[in-house]
Amino acid sequence: MNHTHRFKPRLLASVIAACAVAGASSYSIAQEDTIEEVIVTGVKGAQEKAISIKRNTSEVVDSIAAEDIGKLPDSTIADSLQRVTGIQIQRSAGQGGIVSIRGSNEILTTLNGELFLTAQNILNSNADYQDIPSSLIAGVNVSKSSNARQLEGGIGGSVDLLTRRSLDLDGGLTNVVRLQASQGSITEETDPEISGLIGFNADTYAMSLAYAYADQTLSANQTQTRAGVQNRGDALMMMSWDGPVSTNFVTERERLGLNYNFNAQLSDSLELNIDSFYNSMDEKQAGNMFQFDLDSVGWDYGRMQPQGVNSAGDVPIAQGNYATGWTANMNSALRAGVSSNFRETSALNNSFELKFDGGGDFTGSVRYINSKATRENDALTLVQRPSSPGPDGLFDDEGYVYNLNGDTRQVNPGYIAGNHTTTFMAHDDGVSWEFDPAFAQAMGQSSAWYIHSSWLEGEHHEATLDVLRADFNYHFADEGLTSVDFGVRDGTRSIERRAFHYFMPTGITAYDPTDMQAYDMLVKYHEAGYVYGTGQANDGTSGTYLVETSGGSLVELKDIGLEPVRGVNLDEAGLQPYMHQVSDFGATVESFNASIPMIDVSKIGSNLAFMDNLYEAQHVRKDRPDQSYVIDEDRESFYVSFNFDKALTDSVRLSGNAGVRRVTDTLTIKQNVYDGNRLGRDVFAGSDANHTYYVDAGDKFTTVKHSYFLPSINANFDFGDEYKIKVSYDERTSLQALNQFGQGEFTSWRSGQIDPDTGNRYQAISEIRLGGNPNLQPWSAKVYNLAGEWYPTDTTLLGLTFFYMDIGGFTEEVRTTDLTLADSDGIVREGGTVIELRNGSNASVEGVEVSYQQSFDFLPSFLANTGITWNYTYSPSTREGYTFAADGQDVPFNATAENQSNLVLWYSDERFEFRVAANYLDKRYNGTETGVLPNDDANKVLGGLPVWDDESLYVDLNSTYHVNDAIDVSLNVQNLTEEGANKYMHWEDFRTEYNAFERRIVLGVNARF
Repeated sequence: MNHTHRFKPRLLASVIAACAVAGASSYSIAQEDTIEEVIVTGVKGAQEKAISIKRNTSEVVDSIAAEDIGKLPDSTIADSLQRVTGIQIQRSAGQGGIVSIRGSNEILTTLNGELFLTAQNILNSNADYQDIPSSLIAGVNVSKSSNARQLEGGIGGSVDLLTRRSLDLDGGLTNVVRLQASQGSITEETDPEISGLIGFNADTYAMSLAYAYADQTLSANQTQTRAGVQNRGDALMMMSWDGPVSTNFVTERERLGLNYNFNAQLSDSLELNIDSFYNSMDEKQAGNMFQFDLDSVGWDYGRMQPQGVNSAGDVPIAQGNYATGWTANMNSALRAGVSSNFRETSALNNSFELKFDGGGDFTGSVRYINSKATRENDALTLVQRPSSPGPDGLFDDEGYVYNLNGDTRQVNPGYIAGNHTTTFMAHDDGVSWEFDPAFAQAMGQSSAWYIHSSWLEGEHHEATLDVLRADFNYHFADEGLTSVDFGVRDGTRSIERRAFHYFMPTGITAYDPTDMQAYDMLVKYHEAGYVYGTGQANDGTSGTYLVETSGGSLVELKDIGLEPVRGVNLDEAGLQPYMHQVSDFGATVESFNASIPMIDVSKIGSNLAFMDNLYEAQHVRKDRPDQSYVIDEDRESFYVSFNFDKALTDSVRLSGNAGVRRVTDTLTIKQNVYDGNRLGRDVFAGSDANHTYYVDAGDKFTTVKHSYFLPSINANFDFGDEYKIKVSYDERTSLQALNQFGQGEFTSWRSGQIDPDTGNRYQAISEIRLGGNPNLQPWSAKVYNLAGEWYPTDTTLLGLTFFYMDIGGFTEEVRTTDLTLADSDGIVREGGTVIELRNGSNASVEGVEVSYQQSFDFLPSFLANTGITWNYTYSPSTREGYTFAADGQDVPFNATAENQSNLVLWYSDERFEFRVAANYLDKRYNGTETGVLPNDDANKVLGGLPVWDDESLYVDLNSTYHVNDAIDVSLNVQNLTEEGANKYMHWEDFRTEYNAFERRIVLGVNARF
């Protein structure tokens, strides 16, 4: 990885000269102009501070303030942000995850006004705060319009996370401790959490340490019906090649966060601020799955009957009917399995700031940022089957015979013979699986199952960031053109991604007939019956291997009936400590009348150690060159912004800023060179890249440079003290997700094909996915805002904002058919599909935001302690000219709900605080399911049927009782109604996915001393 800090001498010269007369600030100058100090006490104080920030900034900004030290209004940063107008979030294991602003996931996140690294977002600019404890954050500013002083990088807007400054603490010692225990309605685990802050303020210098630790167990239940749009003739079938799958996963997250701050007033004109922000998260997501695997048996309509057939008169396909379930009598299509995924993340961000303000016209700051983040994860999947492939690659009733160096035995002697009935049905909030009694009883026997395949893969990410910047302000006058802001910045970022997968030794030495080299053969963890039997690995240009027999002759592997993968039956003695019976496949499964023997993944502490022990072999790790790359970025920028303030009449005042930011971004992308036909010769799997690996043949370097001017203007018209109109225009840019630059191509094949002329087996090429394109242009956007705000009192806000975003540069997948692509044996037959990334253009998001906040302190009695926050956002998005083939409606640009609303009602007195918050989203577009209806590219008609996220309503409760000045007791309820997240295809009851999220109850005690 290249860690060289490539600061430019000419830029450094300017910075060093500026440092002689200036220092660095705790916040960017833009923030200092907009933040007014407000003492925060509880929910009422937090709302008043948020209103004050919005009122006193030149830009279109919304803010969230912590109700107390270490206490944002919600349990996660994302959950708090969803209360802001125009912000929507995605959920992971029920908790808030990726944030979008006005329909864009391309969000710039800063820490105290400057870029920082999180392990969660190494490769992209998405705002995802799963690994950042919310208790470390003192407030959040969301900018929807921009000025030249702010960093570039957000299309929808930017989110600035604010930490506490030690000189703002009370004099002397400050100590705050919060202890919490939470429990989920599905997991029923009690989870501990501790957070707090200890600080000391000696007037001229101060220091503090904020800390947070949590160990949480979260539910992640899902069923994918994988509803297909295959036209059966009398109905569209709710099934696809993969078949429906139900999963019951548990996510365990252990998070640690630390924020150290040293703040000192070195002299009357110099202030020093040093920050170290550290966060880490260890996560294990594990659980069970059950699947009806149609891919293995093909579409046998004679054995499947549609159930729950509904009328669909609005679309003239499938004779107006679609099926929401089916009955089948193919037991060989069943799969069950377990998954164990480990992820470890950590990030350390250091900031050194020096601020100069001597009371004169010239002020300034310099700041240095040094950051590093890492993310490591490995994922294990074990798939078990009750029957197995026979010699012809088809399913039979005799089970799987294992033969390795004379060890010959039947792997699953209790195979389930014959065909049995399975009925799958989709309902409003879940699905049901029903099996005939004899089938259910047979599935409960461990001797009927064997481990068909095991997949163990991993990846490592590492990123470094260095930034040196200088910002200045020169004051001209108190009215008219009041001052100018200007500054320079140089930042370098280096990102490395290494992907790898694991293989196991087979104990077989094989000879490659093309080079007659001997190889100690490996096989990917693992596909029993894959190499021998189907012949997939033994035909084609690189799939033939010769094995030396005891007589000294070289014989093809398939001719001597040798199976290089050790078969594993579930009733083996070595697996018994891990085995248990499973009949619960999660809250999305309403009924399941069988019990299945499965591995208890909660007992797997290390995926690698488990697999080595299971197969009695030491694993071998192979890198994936197609998924590994290094990207070095050097970004230079400078800006100038003029501030103005002028009384137009006795009652009308104009203020704001206008400026431009110049950015030059240079990317050096290191990719691995490889040949799609040059695969690992020491791995059984032949020419199938899905089961082997590409050979790394060297490095390829691509350097691209992007330069742009980003103008901005923010004009504020104040009509007295109560009314304000804000008008803004700015241009924005944002890099694509970095994996879209660095990833290589990947080839997929259809196995087990037979040439009718020669009788030889081959693998037909399916598609080539060009994962990365170094020449992609950045995102771009032109953003317009018109906002009206009314502040009748210091605790009241009524706002109306119109906005329009003209977006270009986004990426889209383009599919083309290449008839010249050859199959695995080098013969060109039907060709295949090429999928590549290209820049799109002509998308837009527009809409209106309405917001209302008020403290009802004018009401009598206890009602004077109540208040409200309500907002509504209407934000339709479009891709210019595109319509759905299904109904002719416009195609949305992104997965944004057109209608969104938040309602927060609160009560706050000296002893008791209570808040109820509701978040509503209507349906969101989530792509299309191809099939039945073709694309019409010439007329921009999108084929298939649209898939939608169903509407949702999440309700949270928060309450706090102040026992005395030092002790608080709190009780919070997250997701009161256990709202989930469902998807459907075109018709609301044609379900494609269910997600069940649990209700969590949190009890806490807060102490200040």
